[in-house]
Amino acid sequence: MITVYGFGKVTPLVEGITRDLRALWALEECELAYQVRGLDDFAGELHQPAYLSINPFGQVPAIEHDGLVIFESGAIVAYLANQSEKLLPANAAEQAHALQWSFSALDTVEPAMTQIAAMDLFEPDAGWVKARRPALVKMANDRLAVLEQVFADKDYLLGDRFTYPDILMAAALCQIQHTDLLKAFPSVTAYRSRCLARSAWRRCLDAYHQRLAA
Repeated sequence: MITVYGFGKVTPLVEGITRDLRALWALEECELAYQVRGLDDFAGELHQPAYLSINPFGQVPAIEHDGLVIFESGAIVAYLANQSEKLLPANAAEQAHALQWSFSALDTVEPAMTQIAAMDLFEPDAGWVKARRPALVKMANDRLAVLEQVFADKDYLLGDRFTYPDILMAAALCQIQHTDLLKAFPSVTAYRSRCLARSAWRRCLDAYHQRLAA
């Protein structure tokens, strides 16, 4: 049984885009048995010694599996993919490309989008936000323009099969779901819609909302 440390309580401003959803999505796709240990962000449970012994940065997600503790959503998703063939590419070349696209999602595509989300959701009227946001929007548009070409002739990052880096890329794109930035990129929009239409995503998202509402 895999234990997932995720949010039990969190500000509604970020519901649906928190990183624990990536681990939960991968678990549902892989059909692995798991339990969720929800942490109350409002009560400071992420920064209590018990949880800091699991993730010293006080962030979610983290998982425990047969005595092994792993944190960082990208590392968790990749690890879970290796526990099942459902998300893992079949050969060494495709596995290398899966790793490449995972780093691209986390290090190249997501940073600008996460910053836009943080500014828009938490400090939309701040002067520094109005000065900084245009540069981040340009960066996001530059990344999206590249992805538009990538998805012009294929359904997923590695072709016609959904694999674990698609979880990370779709999650990155969800960071800007409150904006209209995707309107100029129909292939990227269609890609995100394909990913979010998957039954595994719907299952984990429904359970997530139920947990936060309890």
